[in-house]
Amino acid sequence: MRKRYIKLLEHLKQSEHDFVSGSELANLFDVTTRTIRNDIKEINENYLDKAMIIGNTRKGYKLVGDLSSLYKNEDDDEERAFHIIKALLSQTDFITYEDLARTLYFSTQTIRKDVQKLVQTIQAEKQNIEIEAIIFQGIRLKGSEVEKRILLKKLVTTDCLKHMPIDEALQYYFGDWFNESSIHFIYACIEEEVAKYNLLLSFQELFSICVNVLISLKRVSLAQKITEQDMRLDHTSFEELKIAQSILIRLAQEMDIPFDEYEYQYLGYLLIALQILPKKNEEIGHEHVNEMEQKIKSVIQKVGEQYGFISYKNQELLDRLLAHITKSLYPLKYYFPVENPFIAQIKSEYTNAYNVAVVLAKELQFCLNIKIPENEIGYLTLHIMGIIENSQDNRKRIAIIYGKNLLVGKLLERKINLYFPNIRIDILLANHEIHLLPEGIETIITTSEIAEQQQLNVQNIILVSEMITSDDMKNISIQLNRGLLKYYLSPDDVFFLNEDNPIDLLKKLTELGDIQHLYTSIVEREKMSSTNIGNLVAMPHPFDCGDNKKLRVLVAINKQKMLWGDQMAQIIFLFIPPKNQKVNNTKFFEEIYDVFKQTNMTDKLLHITNYDEFLEVWSSK
Repeated sequence: MRKRYIKLLEHLKQSEHDFVSGSELANLFDVTTRTIRNDIKEINENYLDKAMIIGNTRKGYKLVGDLSSLYKNEDDDEERAFHIIKALLSQTDFITYEDLARTLYFSTQTIRKDVQKLVQTIQAEKQNIEIEAIIFQGIRLKGSEVEKRILLKKLVTTDCLKHMPIDEALQYYFGDWFNESSIHFIYACIEEEVAKYNLLLSFQELFSICVNVLISLKRVSLAQKITEQDMRLDHTSFEELKIAQSILIRLAQEMDIPFDEYEYQYLGYLLIALQILPKKNEEIGHEHVNEMEQKIKSVIQKVGEQYGFISYKNQELLDRLLAHITKSLYPLKYYFPVENPFIAQIKSEYTNAYNVAVVLAKELQFCLNIKIPENEIGYLTLHIMGIIENSQDNRKRIAIIYGKNLLVGKLLERKINLYFPNIRIDILLANHEIHLLPEGIETIITTSEIAEQQQLNVQNIILVSEMITSDDMKNISIQLNRGLLKYYLSPDDVFFLNEDNPIDLLKKLTELGDIQHLYTSIVEREKMSSTNIGNLVAMPHPFDCGDNKKLRVLVAINKQKMLWGDQMAQIIFLFIPPKNQKVNNTKFFEEIYDVFKQTNMTDKLLHITNYDEFLEVWSSK
């Protein structure tokens, strides 16, 4: 519970059940009467059980009922963790558990447990900070000033923005550090300075900037500045650094706070991590290419050649990717958190590009000895998706095969062009001319049966009637979006398992598919970023390629759900990249995503018992 809430309740309790006016309470806490109204609403709805604050438009507010159960809600670990770290950053000396407990209105035992959890979290993330404990003195936060601030910022969520404006949310978190008028002023200054750069920021992004600035203001006021021991000055000239400087110079003048170059760079790197600038604005922020940029360029070249998208045609997009990575690595080397609200959507909708981005991130981590988080991989994906789309004609390549009547073929061509603009009709052939079929055709739409003895390297064959009915057009639509899996999936590669966890399932699946040599690579890929795409579906794969000439897919239907990453999974598509990685499989991943957008598809597949049933369900409407 917020400290102001506690004090407000205590004041009402001491009033011996008399009414207290809203203006008196507002003056007492240096806030507006509107804030008092909101506080009382929040207290009544979320904290009071056997008591209530009642309001009277003429008299004010009065507390009625029993407060004995008020402070016994011990469940909100995250909120207490925030207040503990904030209390540690509010001073420079040790603070005892007893003082923390009194400050936060929880038992000493609860605070000790919370601190222990925080110690474990910090150790698990291998941060350059620690909670130091000394008997008879208490605890304090020790280590990098940059990471101390980042730790507190991580504990601030944007959930409150769903039911209150930004300035009230800032007051909610930092009302004991700054009075309401100061928070209004700081927020207004930041909003005005950001507006000068014509940035279209979301409420969450603007809120994050304000939170970081408030934390910096407090720490600098306590003479806890960032020094060269925490972060070296990189002397870059990114646009975000100019924006940060503009904000802090304005506040320094208005509030007499001594900000310096380290503080400018700290806020600038936070802005880079927030990705506030449009992608087209990204460029390398200094004149000469340094050693790090040469390493990044060589990694991009290596991965680009592996996946076949290095070309003169893509040079501008590759330069943007280089600029993005170069810029992003500056905040990443100091563990600045990257915020990406679209990561789940990116992973599911751009699966192929995301997989390439994971490979690129792995190579960068090895080459530069730096950790690249999942959210940043999401941003790499957007760049790579643009490169892939620029590298190819995304329209499906189709051949039409008709019996003997050319008019039937022409009618089918006209209808397909009308209904499917993403299709390119390469050629019309009579059945006896099928030997003239050009290379690269993905799908044949035919009005006549094609003899089995004709060996065609085509992913999909769709049979329609010569009348070309509306049902035929529906069938074409379904088969175009569902036909690739049949091309890649062998009847011997559908398995029905009953494993408890992803590790055991992957081990069993690689054994059954005779690809045990890829197991370690598959697990390493999973550690980089979960391959769960939602709707009980996961799509694991190795970093390494197999000895297969085309993409190979193994499907496992597991008897029980299991936790795969941060979501449950039960249907597993394990795909093995072909020996020639330059083969682009974007359309296959699009098919998987398109199919599972239908929520009932998962339920249907969980009830199949063999390969034929799988394909029947997969191709159903």
